[in-house]
Amino acid sequence: MIGAIIGDIVGSRFEFNNHRSKDFDLFSDDCQATDDTIMSLAVAKAIMETEKIMEPSFGGYDFDSDYYSLLENMTIKFMKEIGCKYPNCGYGGMFGQWVFSENPKPYNSFGNGAAMRISPVGFAARTESEACRLSEIVTGITHNHDEGIKGAEATSVAILMARRGFTKSEIRKKINRNYYSLDFTIDEIRETYQFNETCQETVPQAIVAFLESTSFEDAIRTAISVGGDSDTLTAITGAIAEAYYGVPLEIKEKAFTYLDKELSTIFNQWREFAEDGNSYSKFKVLTKYIGKLSDTENFGDWIFDRKNDGSSEHPIQMPFVNYDELVKMFVDEFYHFSQSHTEYKLTNYGSILEDNGLKWNTRVMRNTEVELLDAQCILALIMRAIRGERFSEGLLHSFFKEGIILKWLKRLKDIDINGSAQEVEGIYFEIGGYGGYDTYRLIFKENSACLITTLWCEAPIEKKYSKEETSKLLDKFNSIHVDYWNSEYIDPCVCDGTQWELAVKYKGQRDTVWEGSNAYPNNWNDLLSCLEIEHEEDEDE
Repeated sequence: MIGAIIGDIVGSRFEFNNHRSKDFDLFSDDCQATDDTIMSLAVAKAIMETEKIMEPSFGGYDFDSDYYSLLENMTIKFMKEIGCKYPNCGYGGMFGQWVFSENPKPYNSFGNGAAMRISPVGFAARTESEACRLSEIVTGITHNHDEGIKGAEATSVAILMARRGFTKSEIRKKINRNYYSLDFTIDEIRETYQFNETCQETVPQAIVAFLESTSFEDAIRTAISVGGDSDTLTAITGAIAEAYYGVPLEIKEKAFTYLDKELSTIFNQWREFAEDGNSYSKFKVLTKYIGKLSDTENFGDWIFDRKNDGSSEHPIQMPFVNYDELVKMFVDEFYHFSQSHTEYKLTNYGSILEDNGLKWNTRVMRNTEVELLDAQCILALIMRAIRGERFSEGLLHSFFKEGIILKWLKRLKDIDINGSAQEVEGIYFEIGGYGGYDTYRLIFKENSACLITTLWCEAPIEKKYSKEETSKLLDKFNSIHVDYWNSEYIDPCVCDGTQWELAVKYKGQRDTVWEGSNAYPNNWNDLLSCLEIEHEEDEDE
């Protein structure tokens, strides 16, 4: 949510004085937190207070009507309660009346205020369906027009996807398919885009500003350069960019100076409430490729010139690798990461490797044990592999194909979680389809565990584990490394079939969810074995 707040603060001085360039000071004395920040924090407060009373069940995530009713009431309560304390923060006419009304009712709005305040939903939701339903509840109390709800939903889904490791290409496809056409560039619209307070003329522009960015700061600057309703547009962009890149500490700390004590308190409560395993992952923009690379067999194809005959008129072109789009995306994002994280000094990758006793040759790079290498050295190895392609065609292809890049990314992931397994408190697994679902609930307590298996239409079966068995079970689950998985596995060619959901509760964090429909990670059977579910390998035995 801090990304939305930063976008609002930075954009506040440009709302009625557009700056159609990326060249400006991020913060100034003219900046302030506006209604975008106030209402975002109000929604965050509503979600937190709702879950103090009615904590959502672990697994399943189909909240009942009582939860939604309570959230709706809490959202009205805190948007009014907090909103009334900041009467001059820039409310629109209809919304201002709503805030100070004794009996507030929705007013069929499709204004961009629906999207400006929705970021807490994107950070709290664990699945896309949950993000959509929560967006509808939070938004419908004021902006109950279809376009208002669509704008909020598109924003929260984009935030969720960015947070859960989807690529920009995947986010673009989702928004294009379900919400808005994004077939334009910021350069194409910059000179003609006008101030507009509707969702349909703000949300697409904000999302494209994020998609074209190379870092969090670049996303903010790109959004400002669009013009229009700058604080709201940039708040939307900032929220998605935060989820995707993270936020540099110095920018975050500067933004806090614009919040008073009450607003800072709400934000700090929210930060603790909404934390998950992806919240502060410094290398997530790179490590999100672990699952994608694990599932990829073809990273590119060698192209040989079979048309030319070698004559002076038709010289034969040297063989080259036509890389897969996934590889191209990774290389682009790695370069952007390097440029925005100058503290790693990756332009000196050769010296970094030499300082770590690593010789500059491919054999050493392939065989180096990475467990004791720090982040800078791992990043230097990746840079060396990428840059080496310029001098040795196909070198990078071999590093991908042999799993070397994957090994380095896994080391970065381990560094992000401080090199130790996160403490698992519970696992919920559900699998089935049209004919019903089987559920498996594994709860860990001190020195013990309990697995509750409920097959469709059958009574639950409970199994308890001793201290020694529990330790082995945890080791077995941790070795699966579900944190390496993609967030979802979908076979688009099958409509029904088998659906599944895995939720893991780590200590001190909100649940993390993985989903699938007729598609699975490559070590899927290891999960089934851990939960004592029969599968093909067992049957073969």
